[in-house]
Amino acid sequence: MAQQMRKPKRILVGLKTLENAVELTTLACRLGLQKILRAGERVARRSHLKARTLVLRAHSASYALLDELKEKKSDLAVLGYHHGRTLGEIVFGTTAKHVAEHSPCYVVFGIPPRK
Repeated sequence: MAQQMRKPKRILVGLKTLENAVELTTLACRLGLQKILRAGERVARRSHLKARTLVLRAHSASYALLDELKEKKSDLAVLGYHHGRTLGEIVFGTTAKHVAEHSPCYVVFGIPPRK
């Protein structure tokens, strides 16, 4: 039986490109409402929410995201997913898959339509 997710208070929004910033932040606001990442600050303010900006640069996006989720005790992660697959993703797997498998909280993916 599926467990119902409680309303998250801390949400991590993973942004790779500017194109998906508004879409993913809007999705995060609709799903939970509270602490949102940088590119979506305007969206968060319009939703009357607090936003704190943190820009991470790391060799491995998945490990950096997982570390932040654990350290900040996030209730929800909202991440984008792209359809293109690089050779590295085929061999080692995707960031999305790794985060989904090891996340300490719920993860929601915004998947844009194929172009």
